[in-house]
Amino acid sequence: MESRSQKSERFVFRKRTGIILIFTVGIGVSFLFFQTSSRSSTGPSHPQIAIRGGDGTPLPKDSQSPYSPKKTCGGCHDYDQITNGYHFQQGRTDGAGKIVISDNFNPKYPWNLSSGMYGKSSPASIDFSQLAKKVNRNPSDIDKSAFFFVQNCGPCHPGGGFGEYDRFGNPYYDEMTKKFGYEVAGGQPVLDGDYTVFTMGDGGYGAPWEKSGRSEADCLLCHLKGYQWRDRGAALRGRFFKDGPAVGAGWATIRSASNESEPSKAEEVKIDYGRKEVADFENLHLQILRRPPDENCWFCHAAPDGRRTGRQWSPETDIHNARGLNCVSCHPSDKEHHFAKGDVLEETVRDDLDNTMHSCEDCHYKGKDRKAPRHKHPFSPRHMKRIACQTCHIPYQAALADLVYDHASTGSTVVYATSRFLSSDPLDPKKAISGVDPNIWYPAVREYKGKIIPVKSLIAIYWGDLDEKTKVVRPIPLWKIRNLKKPVLKDDDGDGNPEVNSPGEIKSFLKSLKEKDSLGNP
Repeated sequence: MESRSQKSERFVFRKRTGIILIFTVGIGVSFLFFQTSSRSSTGPSHPQIAIRGGDGTPLPKDSQSPYSPKKTCGGCHDYDQITNGYHFQQGRTDGAGKIVISDNFNPKYPWNLSSGMYGKSSPASIDFSQLAKKVNRNPSDIDKSAFFFVQNCGPCHPGGGFGEYDRFGNPYYDEMTKKFGYEVAGGQPVLDGDYTVFTMGDGGYGAPWEKSGRSEADCLLCHLKGYQWRDRGAALRGRFFKDGPAVGAGWATIRSASNESEPSKAEEVKIDYGRKEVADFENLHLQILRRPPDENCWFCHAAPDGRRTGRQWSPETDIHNARGLNCVSCHPSDKEHHFAKGDVLEETVRDDLDNTMHSCEDCHYKGKDRKAPRHKHPFSPRHMKRIACQTCHIPYQAALADLVYDHASTGSTVVYATSRFLSSDPLDPKKAISGVDPNIWYPAVREYKGKIIPVKSLIAIYWGDLDEKTKVVRPIPLWKIRNLKKPVLKDDDGDGNPEVNSPGEIKSFLKSLKEKDSLGNP
């Protein structure tokens, strides 16, 4: 989708039905800038920690109640300040903590409710995720509820923010008062995107906040070595939100449904603070790490960063890693846990914090890091002003990355990797060079803010509904395509995936899209 920091080109097939097929080409920066700080991981010892429950009372070791990070860590650390960081809020609030996510956030693209993952439509993603508005006209307007996001996106987010509070700032459910947030606000849950039982056309999906609890910010996700990230994810997908932190610390046993084709989902969670494989209930203070280890960062960042850009972080693929730098060497944080950012075109959350990390030029040319090697280029300094360092110094990537997201053909997202359309030949994407790693691909280059930078396209194909009055093309949720009586499509290239790519197939699809959806609405 177009935004002020993402260039898009849209190719449209139109018919008078108002439904159109859109090819969106989003251009995103592929590579990072760097900033270095102290390489030491040592720090002052942490004081003794009393593990506390949701009511703030210290828990005995034989308790079977989930502990509360907010009450446990928040007694000494400013929980509210920390959780206003963009990692926790993802566009829900601004720098001052004001709730800015809104049904009217972006009049030009009204389906974008915020600048971050929580609220901004993401066509370059599996299932084309779209958060439901706070106020909806009918269930057909609802794609994914707030409950869905916490359950399914929560495994890669630390909790807090949208994991605890609705868009009015009320707790989804208060265990002390036994009230839902919509009751406090005097509303009704049916068409409220934070409380609706509808998700993707399914009125039985539900939003049982009173059973799941809320997803508090989990400090140990970053600050405990060996954290059980996968188990926490299974707990969240199983709707055990309040149990997630205890599960991640290794203080629980879970029973999961066995389905190798889908991520693990917990069916039962039993708290056991006697387990010491990961965290020691009585000596947790000795295990707290001030600087998060790289593996904790990559729990969440490996898959999306790798899939979108082909980014790798290892001694074999990155000289900075080989020289002993780690994630927080280049991405230190402040008291609000705002990790220093570069400036990536496709990401727009908290753009006011862009370029808070040092660039390659800062460390290697201007000497802001005394330990970084400095090299003098034989050419004019004008090159430094016009060409980004990574344009020349990271000329290619050696790992596959997602390139095309087809949301239009089958009702499920079909992803095509760089190897399908790009090659190891920088001059001819259709011609591979013999003897060269076939996974290698070369980025394109474009001008951005006065500099030539390397970029990689993310191409999304989806159906949109054209409003003839406003000329706004609203993306059609993928669940509606899934539930259509779809026309028969040909698999033209024999890859096992049929594609809608001929005028006849497009016309047949347009005819099907004129029918009412599975909920009986246009």
